[in-house]
Amino acid sequence: MTSKWVQLPKWSTRTERGEPFLIHASELDEVHKHFVSNGATVVNVTIAEAQTLAAIIGTLKHVLAFPEWCGSNWDSLDDAFAELRKAWPLPLVVVVDGLSRVLVEHPHLALNTVLGLSRLSEAFAVAGDQVVMLYVADRWGQ
Repeated sequence: MTSKWVQLPKWSTRTERGEPFLIHASELDEVHKHFVSNGATVVNVTIAEAQTLAAIIGTLKHVLAFPEWCGSNWDSLDDAFAELRKAWPLPLVVVVDGLSRVLVEHPHLALNTVLGLSRLSEAFAVAGDQVVMLYVADRWGQ
């Protein structure tokens, strides 16, 4: 079964057409309204203080339904995929705040997180469901 898909908004600071979707914090309200008004669920996670992948996945577990047995690594999420697909409100937009800080303090963790979340979004897309990861910051780059 395929869930409804929401077209991506045309936010002004978005220069790339593909993932990862980096947005400026000043546009977050507008982007949030766009997705909600078109039937998507929007959840916010803050990873700025995270120092491990387990902490990042733990943050996701605070805002989204996960099976009790699901661990805190990408393999566990892969194993739980069928249950996540049933439990998560779709279409889903996950707004990730704090990536820019993690990039500075723990670059490997930040890159691992973006790659893992992108793979998760792709798995949902292949299954016919929309999960969008948006990374928000006051500024990107220098």
